[in-house]
Amino acid sequence: MKRPASSAPALRRLPPVRRNGTPLLDHLAACLSLSRRAAKSLLDDRRVFVNGRRIWMAKHLLQTRDAVELLPEAGAPPREQNAPFRILLDDPQFLVADKPPRLLTTGENSLESRLRSQLGLPSLRAVHRLDKDTSGCVLFAKDEDVRRALVAQFEDGRIRKRYHALVAGYLPEPQMDVRVPVDHLPAVSHVRQLSVQTCPPRCAHVAVAIETGRTHQIRIHLHHLGDPILGDRQYFNARSAAFPEVPRQMLHAAELRFAHPATGKPVVAVSPLPRDFREWLRRLGLS
Repeated sequence: MKRPASSAPALRRLPPVRRNGTPLLDHLAACLSLSRRAAKSLLDDRRVFVNGRRIWMAKHLLQTRDAVELLPEAGAPPREQNAPFRILLDDPQFLVADKPPRLLTTGENSLESRLRSQLGLPSLRAVHRLDKDTSGCVLFAKDEDVRRALVAQFEDGRIRKRYHALVAGYLPEPQMDVRVPVDHLPAVSHVRQLSVQTCPPRCAHVAVAIETGRTHQIRIHLHHLGDPILGDRQYFNARSAAFPEVPRQMLHAAELRFAHPATGKPVVAVSPLPRDFREWLRRLGLS
């Protein structure tokens, strides 16, 4: 298969770096008259390039010869502040929402806070969280008793989650179980390869079902296999030169299975692959 062609992004050149050793965050804030928090958002959204390479580390030290450029709009057009979020399941006791990438699950201006306003439910609380760059199913409780019951299901390992990921490299076998501890705790992931691109840069589309929900478990386990998730800020950096335009961490929470907190009946929520994920499947020759 041929390597998919990529088009160069339209970048805005920023003023020259004045002093060697200037942190990238400081340079962005000064050049764009932004707060440090706003400048950090540009890095988090993968909109900053240094010498043609996407950089997202705030402490990256610049030299006076470096060319710093900004991508005005990364990927799809930004979501409007008041645009409604997709609700995948809505029950009198809970709901499952479809989280877009580049949005925190909880906190200020998060999926949680904006759903409270959108739905008029001030007591709505997230039962679990996804990384800012990860998209897909997030479970919310409509009152505190329900939240505690659902949290107990997570703690007891009774909730099942399935993810899709795009990774650098590919699996040595079509299906693999990973049982590497995370933070000294047991962790189990079942990885299945769905499609593969064997021409450089090598990459694959995988599905991951997890029995445990350790922090960053999928990212750690795929890195352990030698196949880090494309765009992963911690584990993918060494291979970023082969995939310079990946806009975010390509991980999607596609399915959530749990027991109804009142009836005990099985509940299943499914989130379709988002547009940017489908686009990168096509660009990488994995669809």
